[in-house]
Amino acid sequence: MENLNNTIEAILFALGREISAMEIANTLEVEEADVLSAIESLKEKYNATQGVTLIEVNGQYQLVTNNKYYEDVNKFVENTKRKNLSVAAQETLSIIAYNPKITKTEIENIRGVNSDFAVSRLLECGLIEEVARLNLPGRPAAYSVTNEFLRSCGIEKVEDLPDYENIKIKDEQMLVTDYSENTNSTVENNEEVETEETKE
Repeated sequence: MENLNNTIEAILFALGREISAMEIANTLEVEEADVLSAIESLKEKYNATQGVTLIEVNGQYQLVTNNKYYEDVNKFVENTKRKNLSVAAQETLSIIAYNPKITKTEIENIRGVNSDFAVSRLLECGLIEEVARLNLPGRPAAYSVTNEFLRSCGIEKVEDLPDYENIKIKDEQMLVTDYSENTNSTVENNEEVETEETKE
């Protein structure tokens, strides 16, 4: 029975999704009653004080992170996501940081490539956010960095970032400063910008 317990534990860990006792029993060619008995033993092992717990949802079972430790686990996961930002995402983040209220089209004009994935990744990580919609065809979104980005950089405001000329984009001949003044004056002076505060 101990061997069955260990086998089911390994299956639940590796599978990463819910699975029924019947499915386990059929795959292992054992009695469902034995599987249920093993699952009960595992429930005792992975109790409410453990970092991982065994839950049952609609007659299916799964090993999951204990909700008690969600906040700490989430911090680690988010930090790991940011450390794994691609070069394209880092480049896009730099452009947005030095050009508040910039649209994706403007980002792509700077980078010279499609930036859909990079922008989506940064939104997912909470490093940028939509701050306005322009009253232009398609109502393009304008993006700026978030407070989370500022905290990650250890600064209080965007103005505390290093000078533009010290930040390189793509290669030595393309600097954020080459575009920053034009972008900021265009967007900030555009009377048709609608901020999040005024949107319905």
